[in-house]
Amino acid sequence: MDDARRRDLLLVALTFAAGAVDAVVFLRLDVFTAVMTGNIVLLGLAIGQGAFRNALRSLVALAAYAGGVVVAARLVGATPRDSAWTAHVTRAFAIEWVLHAAFLAGWILTDARPDGLAAAALIAVSGMAMGIQAATARTLAPSMPTTYVTGTLTALLSELSALGALGPDSRQRATIVVALGLGAVCGALLLVSAAMLAPALPVLVIGAVVLVAANRFR
Repeated sequence: MDDARRRDLLLVALTFAAGAVDAVVFLRLDVFTAVMTGNIVLLGLAIGQGAFRNALRSLVALAAYAGGVVVAARLVGATPRDSAWTAHVTRAFAIEWVLHAAFLAGWILTDARPDGLAAAALIAVSGMAMGIQAATARTLAPSMPTTYVTGTLTALLSELSALGALGPDSRQRATIVVALGLGAVCGALLLVSAAMLAPALPVLVIGAVVLVAANRFR
């Protein structure tokens, strides 16, 4: 397997993890920490309905996500065109993994039902982790975002309408869309059946990505 193919598979795994994160966080904390488009809509709804607690949570998620993007941009910089993956990228995803592990620890300490300041802190940790992921993945493959797929879905449907068949780029886009949805399904199922361990899914997936990257990309 060449480096470009391995990179794409790792990005799909990260997309799956993002879907799981948003399912768990939204169902328990009423915000998105990966899909900021949806979170902006939730913020508007909360303000319009006078639900100021939810509005504050959305603002925390947005601010933390922005902070994560800044951290990743400074850490990773621009990925050279002749490189599918750099050590800086692996380091950024390792930091993301640490944040998800911290989220899991806080989740367990609050008995999987965080509220008040604990909820805000966990939202901030998750938002920063997903900001790091989104910005880092963008340096690797701008056409394969791992935390937002509206543009990906639009491009996929447009290509299907025009061409009537899936080309290589279309297959990549379809895989990203499916991975996000599957991640959300798995995250929701875990939350229902084993709520205490639900955030462990992205920890395991992102940890695997970091291990593979550290061993395969030098």
